[in-house]
Amino acid sequence: MKRILIFLFILLLGCNHRERIHVSGIINNGEGKGLKIQQLESDRLSDLDSLVIHKNRSFKFSVKLHSPELLILRNDEGAIINLLATPGESIRIHSDYENFGRDYEVTGSPGSEKIRELVIRLGETRHALDSLFEIITGPEIREEEQMRLMQREYQQTLIDQKRYTIRFLIENSRSLSSVYALYQKLYDNLSVMDMENDLQYFKFIADSMKTYHPNSSLTLSLLEDIAIRERAFEGQAVLDELLSRAEEQGILDISLPDPKGDTIRLSELQGKVVMLAFWSSGNEQSVKALVSLQGTYKKYHNKGFEVYAISLDDNRERWTSTIRFNEFNWINVSELAFPDSRTDKLYNISRLPTVFLINREGNLVTRDLYGRNLEIWLDNLL
Repeated sequence: MKRILIFLFILLLGCNHRERIHVSGIINNGEGKGLKIQQLESDRLSDLDSLVIHKNRSFKFSVKLHSPELLILRNDEGAIINLLATPGESIRIHSDYENFGRDYEVTGSPGSEKIRELVIRLGETRHALDSLFEIITGPEIREEEQMRLMQREYQQTLIDQKRYTIRFLIENSRSLSSVYALYQKLYDNLSVMDMENDLQYFKFIADSMKTYHPNSSLTLSLLEDIAIRERAFEGQAVLDELLSRAEEQGILDISLPDPKGDTIRLSELQGKVVMLAFWSSGNEQSVKALVSLQGTYKKYHNKGFEVYAISLDDNRERWTSTIRFNEFNWINVSELAFPDSRTDKLYNISRLPTVFLINREGNLVTRDLYGRNLEIWLDNLL
C-alpha cells in the first residue's frame, strides 16, 4: 500500500511539473530592476508573476500552464520579449536591459526560438525601411529617377517582408508561432498582413490551430478576430468600385459645415493633395490615428497638403472639444447626425478610421495610408 501511495505521489508530482514552465536567465545591467511575466489571452493581458532582478543579474519565474500559450516578459520600461511556452519547458533567456526585446538569446523552447526568428527578420526589415525613408525625405536634392528607384526599393522591401511571412506561415502552420506572425507590425499603423487578400492566411492558420491547438486562448482570439475582419471587409468591393469610378469621374463631392457653421465643399480644395479622413470623437482608435497624422500635416501643409476630416458624431460639444484638445488645425466638418449621416454611406465607410488620398486633379489615388508610407506618397504627389 505504501508503495502505491509513493508511486501516486511521484506521478502527481510529475504531472504538476509538466503543467509548469520555468523561465530563467541573465539580464545584463538589470540588477535591482523589475521584470514581469504576462499571458496574452483572447482579449487582455494577465499578470502571472513579477520580480526584481538579482544582484548577479539572474532571474527565475515558474508559472502554471495547461497548454501552449504566448507569454510576454516585460521590463520596467515597457520593453518586451515574446515567448511561446509549452508546459514542461525550461526556457533560458540572455539579454541586456538596455536592448531588451531587440537583442536577446533564447533556448529550451522551440516555439520561442521561432518567435525570435520573426523578431530578428522584422527588425532587419524595419532598419532597411528607416534607412530608405531618411534618404527619401532628406534635404539632399536628387534626380527624379533616383527618387523613383528608392521608392521602388522601399516598396520592394515591404513585399519581401510579406513573402517571408507567408513562407513562415506555410512552413510553421502547426505551430502557434504562426499566429504571432500574422499580427506582426512594422510600425504602429502598418501591419505586415493587413490586406483583404491576407484573410485567406488567417483562415488557413485558424483551421490548423483548431486541429492542433483547440484549447489555446490564441486560437480563440484568432477565430474572433477573423469574424471582425470579415465584417470590416464586407464593404471592400464597393470601396474598390468607388476608387475605380473616381479615377474616371473624380471624387464624390461633399459639402458640410465646420464648427463655426461655415460650409466647406471638398471640391473647393482641388489643386491640393487632400486626405479625406472619416473619424469619430467617440472612437479612440480614430482619434489616435489623427493625432499621429499631425506631424505629417505640419511637415507638408505649406507644400499643398490638406486634411478634410469628417467626424461621424451626433454631439457637437464632444466633437468640438476633441478638436480643441488635440489641436486638429485642419478642416473639420460634420453632419452631427450619426448614425443617420449620409456622407459615410456615400463612401461606404464600414470602419474607423478610414482615409482616402486625393491628388491635385481631384482623383482618389489610394486609401488607409499613415506614417512613412503616407509621406512617400506625398513626396511623389506634391
